[in-house]
Amino acid sequence: MPFEAWGELKAIRGRRYIIIPILLNIILAILIFRYGLSGWIVQILVDLLDARLDAGWQWLVSLANVIFNVVAFIMVSVIAVRVGTIIGSPFYGLVAERIDDKYLAGESAPHVTVLQSIRNALWYEGRKLVLVALLSLMGFVLEFIPVIGVFIGSTFVLVSLTVVVLLDYTDVPLSRRGILFRQRFALFRRYLPEILGFAVIMVPLSTVPIVNFVAVPLGITAGALLFVKYMKPTIAS
Repeated sequence: MPFEAWGELKAIRGRRYIIIPILLNIILAILIFRYGLSGWIVQILVDLLDARLDAGWQWLVSLANVIFNVVAFIMVSVIAVRVGTIIGSPFYGLVAERIDDKYLAGESAPHVTVLQSIRNALWYEGRKLVLVALLSLMGFVLEFIPVIGVFIGSTFVLVSLTVVVLLDYTDVPLSRRGILFRQRFALFRRYLPEILGFAVIMVPLSTVPIVNFVAVPLGITAGALLFVKYMKPTIAS
């Protein structure tokens, strides 16, 4: 379905609305990496390590510099996409409106202003952080179960990641309609095969640096399609 989203964007003339968030992701990543994690924090860590090692250990400083920058780049890709999603939320809202107009003629959600889109995105990110913290804590606790704890904890974390990804990509159409978190979980359970198929594709794409700059905007579009094709009839009934 994410790959179907690009063709759907052409059909509704919405590609220009997705290009802007993609560019935002790239620009934010460059700025954060150059002037934040890499340009400042990583350099401080490398300088501290360099000052404490003899000349014969300079290879370790070079290796640490590479490792720190790789870790920083991965973190930056995640941060940039999350911030870009908030700033780009009005554009995602426009795409969702066009998809509504095509598939749900006369039933589309109320128009959402730019400020309302950003407010909804911020409110969602806040609730998601709380949910992620709780799920992470539960996964950590489960790993202490004797013998099978690591397997159970790892499985729980994977399932939790899948749920968070589903929440991410379906937030725009659901937030526009004021659908609560617990109602979203009910929708996910009802259409579990379709939801899992969507998640199997989007979870790996969302976690690969650089790829996620493009995958996230397309995934949000695909989430809007998932809503109008499967979830909307359930809500209407």
